[in-house]
Amino acid sequence: MGTTKTSTKSTGKAKFTAKPKAGTKFTAKSKAGSKDKPKTWSKDKPKTWSKDRPKTESKTEPKDTSKTDSKGKRKIEAAPIPDDASRAQTQKRQRTERVLQSSGGDIKIEARRVWEQLRRGDIGSEERQRLMAEMMGLIGGRIKEITLKHDMSRVVQTCVKHGSAAQRMAIAAEVAGAEVELARSTYGRHILLRLLRHSPAARAGIIGALRGHVRRLVRHAGAAAVVDECYSVHANAAQRWALAAEFYGVDGALTSGLAPAGGGSSITSIDAVLAAAPERRAGVVAALRGAAAPLVADKRAMQLGVVHRVLLDLVRLSEGAARSAVIASLHDVAAEMVHTRDGAHCAMLCLLHGSARDRKALVRAFRPFVGRMARDEHAHAVLVGALDCVDDTVLAAKALLADAAADADALLADTHGRRVLLFAVAGRSPHYVGADALAVLRAGDAVRAATSKKDAPTRRRELAAAVAPALAAWAARNAAAAVFDALPSQAVAETLLRAPADKRAAWDAVLALVRRPVAAEGAAHVLLHPIANRVVSSCVLAGHAPPRAAAADAAPLSAEFNPPYAADVLAALEETPGELLAAARAGAFPVRALLEVPATAQRARELLRPHRAELEGHLGACADDRQRKTLEAIVKLL
Repeated sequence: MGTTKTSTKSTGKAKFTAKPKAGTKFTAKSKAGSKDKPKTWSKDKPKTWSKDRPKTESKTEPKDTSKTDSKGKRKIEAAPIPDDASRAQTQKRQRTERVLQSSGGDIKIEARRVWEQLRRGDIGSEERQRLMAEMMGLIGGRIKEITLKHDMSRVVQTCVKHGSAAQRMAIAAEVAGAEVELARSTYGRHILLRLLRHSPAARAGIIGALRGHVRRLVRHAGAAAVVDECYSVHANAAQRWALAAEFYGVDGALTSGLAPAGGGSSITSIDAVLAAAPERRAGVVAALRGAAAPLVADKRAMQLGVVHRVLLDLVRLSEGAARSAVIASLHDVAAEMVHTRDGAHCAMLCLLHGSARDRKALVRAFRPFVGRMARDEHAHAVLVGALDCVDDTVLAAKALLADAAADADALLADTHGRRVLLFAVAGRSPHYVGADALAVLRAGDAVRAATSKKDAPTRRRELAAAVAPALAAWAARNAAAAVFDALPSQAVAETLLRAPADKRAAWDAVLALVRRPVAAEGAAHVLLHPIANRVVSSCVLAGHAPPRAAAADAAPLSAEFNPPYAADVLAALEETPGELLAAARAGAFPVRALLEVPATAQRARELLRPHRAELEGHLGACADDRQRKTLEAIVKLL
């Protein structure tokens, strides 16, 4: 009833459509199969052009309207959405409406307006102070409740960055007591990080508030960054112990003597606790073992300084099979902790106390990161420790030295990177091994004697032989420029003196510099340059007086591979008449060395004695005290 029957070609089935009621307008459909909307035909609807539209349809409407509340303060209200607004405009106004409906929405809108000006970098200090005062007037007293939101967290961060010391402390006072909650918040943690970096007066309070919650926070992705910032960057020794103490057990005796809120304390390590109560050692080790087990399985936690301290003390205090179990658990994660002082120390102890299997596993774990470790302030000491105790020098050469030698151009010019390669030939020289690393190596000598089957001199000779060809090739390519640079020049000198390889090409590059005219080069000549002349002097004196930088276990000076350095330098100067005298007049230290070495002393005196009076008369014209003292020594040796 009320329907008509129509046929359909596509399906062959009848299709029923409702009859239109009286007075209903008909719509003309587009071609068959078209998806366009039906067009409405109406002769009575006039065409309207944009210029003839009524003013009520204009798009130029204010974004918001301002009113005042009962107290006379400005009240923000969202403007109505026009019918022809774009999608972006509609969404923006809808967001504004949602903010206004929330608690303190009008304040948030106004704070964002001020923030857009405050965060700009092109405003003056007076304008910034005015904006900060206005901002603090808006958000003061409500900071704790707004910091957990993304947009308002950025507002507060900007206030901490640009505010005065008093304004920063006002913000810190408002968030006091909620530090743990903020640390775990995706957005709130940035407020704590800003306060730690920009407000020294607020640091003690934040560190003290985190005390007792560290074990849980280090397992949290966001809070771990706050804990590490506190521990590794801003805490003093007593505060670091206050943060780490809960890992050692909950016994009150462990934290006795610590001032509340991370204040000063006479106890700064577990060693002080055990010195007063040695009977607690077993309980402390058990607590450390229990605390470390879940941390080792958490790759993120393994990058934190406080965790590295816990693992270091666990390895130090454990003994026998218990220590071996701890070392075995660190095989796969040791590379994650070598970038801190405690982490590097822990890795060095694992290498020292570990078995041959442990050392092999650790070396293989370090291999993919040799280049980065060698450049790191702390991690390079781990590579040095591995070279100092691993008996399998073939493994050490392939896994550690080969990758380092392949990057010799960069490493030998790096403050830390050069130490790894030079350790193979110079041993424990204090010139190339840091004081902390050297102390750890020396402290482990007794353990190394018991766990290593190969004596130190043999190990050093084998390592030197493995790295020498690469060092000699590097020196041959770069000696002409490297001798004038402080760090690479040391590598050139050690290579020429100790590398058991063919060094003739590298030495010829240095001799080519010696042959240059002294008068033309002046202070830039290799014999007079304050850095380069040390390389030449060390080589000249090598056979007569070994360099003071040599360590007891350094690779020995080998006459088999070392050219006659002193004779070559004297011959190079004799090629041009008067060059030896010019170098002596300029106070060149290598000339003094030629007069001291038995192989060249007689010939050098024969060439210079006729000019002794001239050299004595030149003493008054010396440019500096160093030149004068060197020239006096030369005259005295004549």
